[in-house]
Formats: sequence, C-alpha cells, structure tokens
Amino acid sequence: MPNHFQNALEQKKDDLIVKLLDRGIYKTKNHQLYELSLSELERAYRQLSKTN
Repeated sequence: MPNHFQNALEQKKDDLIVKLLDRGIYKTKNHQLYELSLSELERAYRQLSKTN
C-alpha cells in the first residue's frame, strides 16, 4: 500500500509540473520544478491561476 501512495504523489507532482511547463514556467525561486515538493508545486500553480 505505501508504494501505491508514493506513486500517486509522484503522479500528482508530474501532472503539476506538466501544467506549469505548458504555461511557460520552468523555474520558481531559483529552483527547477522537479526540485520542488508537492506543496510548493501546488502553491506555484495556484498563484499562476490567480494571475491569469
């Protein structure tokens, strides 16, 4: 079961990274997207959604 949970988290991170890349976001606060945690990715996506 823990492996399933880890896979789901990684998939959610991948989905957010793709969405950010589609909008032209490649870095945030001098970090590459793949370096960010899930919560940091969610925050970046929410901020981007508010501005557009």
